[in-house]
Amino acid sequence: MRQLFSWRFIAAIGALAGLALLVNAIVVDDDSLEAVIDPEPPARVIDLVAPIFSIEHSDNFRIGRNGITRGYLDAVLSETRVVRVAPGTSGEISCEELDEINRCALFADMLGDAVIWFAILPQGPRYTAELPEIVDLEEGKAIFVNGWELPYPPVIERECNDEDIPTFSDFLRRFGPDSVTIFDLESRQVVAVRCGEPVVS
Repeated sequence: MRQLFSWRFIAAIGALAGLALLVNAIVVDDDSLEAVIDPEPPARVIDLVAPIFSIEHSDNFRIGRNGITRGYLDAVLSETRVVRVAPGTSGEISCEELDEINRCALFADMLGDAVIWFAILPQGPRYTAELPEIVDLEEGKAIFVNGWELPYPPVIERECNDEDIPTFSDFLRRFGPDSVTIFDLESRQVVAVRCGEPVVS
C-alpha cells in the first residue's frame, strides 16, 4: 500500500511539472511573437473635438508611464462647458502650453459625458491641429495610423508641391507614409493633408 501511494504521488508531481513546462513554453512563445510583431493600435472613435480655452488641474495631476492619469484635469471649452478628465483615465498630452489660453485642443473618446480616453494636442494656426497620416477612408471616417477615426469632407485638400495627384487613393499610395493631416477644430473635419516623402516603387 505504501509503495502504491508513493507511485501515485510521484506521477502527480511529474504531471504538474510537465504542465508547468508546457505553460512556460506557451508564454515564452507569446513573448517572442510580441517582440517580433508590433501590436495594432486600438481603434479610437473620437466623439469630442474642441479647442480648449483654458485648463485647470489638481496639484498632483500627471500621466504615468502606463498612460493612466493621476489626479484630475478640467478642460474649459466655453463659458458653459467644462470636460473633466477623472483620475484613472487613459490619455496622452503633447501640448506643452497647458497653462496658456487657447493653445491646446481636446480629442476625446466619450461614454455619455464621461471621458474614457483623451489626447490634448497643440493648436495650429486658425483653429487647426496637426495629426499623423491617414491610412484609409471608410464610410465617412478617416482612419489614422494611430487608430483614430475622424470625419472628413467630400474633398480633402492635398499640399504636395504642385504634384499631380488625381485621387486620394493615389495620395495614400504615393505620399501617405509620414504625411501630416490638418484637422479643422471648428468644422471638426479633416481639411487637408501635407505630403510626406514619396514612396519608391
